[in-house]
Amino acid sequence: MEGVFATTAAINALFLEEAALKTVHANGDADGSGVNVLGRLYELRLERLGLESKLEAQTTALKARDAAQSLDLQQAMTPPDASTQDRTYAEISTVEEIAGVLTISSGAAGAFITQARQVCSLPSVYGALSTGSLSWQGARIIADETEALDHPAAVALADHFLDPDAPNPARGCPAANLVPVPA
Repeated sequence: MEGVFATTAAINALFLEEAALKTVHANGDADGSGVNVLGRLYELRLERLGLESKLEAQTTALKARDAAQSLDLQQAMTPPDASTQDRTYAEISTVEEIAGVLTISSGAAGAFITQARQVCSLPSVYGALSTGSLSWQGARIIADETEALDHPAAVALADHFLDPDAPNPARGCPAANLVPVPA
């Protein structure tokens, strides 16, 4: 949560700077500073977009963690001797509840929970998402690409892929800087 608070504070600071610049712009260049107000307002928009993307990744990490843990908790509450039908019903109920909370379809909720569990099982991927240095789409791609591996191998590959000091980094840049393209 500290990262979310820090990113929100940085966005707020940019809004405050914008308000001050608009006041300067409305009054003309009264102080003679020669600030290019329109240029700076444009730069502020770009800075805010970057911070808003970071905040989106950070809040998506929280949402993914909560979705994955909700299913885990529901499974833990299901008695060990429950029938397959009861277990399936409990899982479907959890997916439906998450769909309702997130106001998405059941299918989208099921896919999100599956992806969330994959991302959360890879500490370096979840960590990068939590700090906002990796987008949800980037995290999903790494999780998808490591899905066929056993868990230790998936963790090792994700760790290597996200390590900025790794030899032979992907395409010559850190994974967090790669732009995911649609398949």
